Amino acid sequence: MSMTYEQFVEYATDLKNHSDSIDDGWNICQYQCPMNGSFINYLVKKEIQKRNNSTLKSEHSDSPTEDNIPIVCEYHILYNLSYSCPDVFFNMWNTDGKLLSLEHVWSLVHSFLKQTVIHDKWNVITQEMHPFFNTPFFRLHPCKNTHVLEMLDFSSKNNFEFNPLISWLSTISPLIGLEIHLSYGKKYSKKY
Repeated sequence: MSMTYEQFVEYATDLKNHSDSIDDGWNICQYQCPMNGSFINYLVKKEIQKRNNSTLKSEHSDSPTEDNIPIVCEYHILYNLSYSCPDVFFNMWNTDGKLLSLEHVWSLVHSFLKQTVIHDKWNVITQEMHPFFNTPFFRLHPCKNTHVLEMLDFSSKNNFEFNPLISWLSTISPLIGLEIHLSYGKKYSKKY
């Protein structure tokens, strides 16, 4: 199950156009490769989410005690050349600028997936250096992304009435704390 970079850009552009129509905050950014000067497109969304104290409790940390704690979230959707699939890097931090720990990020996984993640957490979400900025970001392992694309029956040769990038993103969103607006789920008349 492989997605070409050109397909990724087409799907990302479609996602951004829909995002613009509902004011959802996704942007397409470009990174200039220092090796050859080429530009690489990727998606970015930054938002503030409210998390209640019970979702932030972790045995490995000292959580604040107030309810509705604001968490700043930044999501980067890149194309992974090695796995030929979308790749998500994300960061979460308190409004005072302190990054959440990896344990906190694991604790934020939606409850229906939490047991699965706990048993395989080092193979699901890890912390790595962002390939463009050389700063630590959390990352959903790309082999999980290819697995999701397989479950969605994605093939680069298929014509879809939906955007596979949006389907993939809505499938992984409970793992990374991203809320997807319901309007992304509508059927598209465009064939991919």
